[in-house]
Amino acid sequence: MNAKGKSKKMIASIFILFIVALFVAFFVFNSNTLASDEVFNDIDFESEYVNVDGYKLDRETEEIFVKLKLIEDDKKAILEAFKNSKFEILSSSESYVDGNYFINITLNKRYELELDSTQKVLIFSYEEDNDSDHKYYKFSNDNGLFELLETIAKGSVNQ
Repeated sequence: MNAKGKSKKMIASIFILFIVALFVAFFVFNSNTLASDEVFNDIDFESEYVNVDGYKLDRETEEIFVKLKLIEDDKKAILEAFKNSKFEILSSSESYVDGNYFINITLNKRYELELDSTQKVLIFSYEEDNDSDHKYYKFSNDNGLFELLETIAKGSVNQ
């Protein structure tokens, strides 16, 4: 192969490499997946004071509220699930939901949350808890949170 052929091949390789790099950069920087610390305003999962409580509203049986009976291990598991969850911002057309779990988390401050387990949506009761301007978040990875809440709710009803 002559020098002209090698030069064209090298330019083509550089061009392809450049296109691939742009493609990767686009997806990395334009990803709409958010970590929990990007969703919760000023959250400190390492806070010394920790409290988690909540209720489940069963819309099918119209049982008003079932208080979740949480032991310390449940509280830690819920916090760990939130900490490791991933979220996406919902558009306003997707954001109407009826939550069936109401969870209060107190760490360095109190977060009052409404969760829809069917659509896997997180709603902050107070806007200042996430600087959201009323944004709702869909779990892209709930890290087992809804299965955990359902197990706890079933145990709370049976006791």
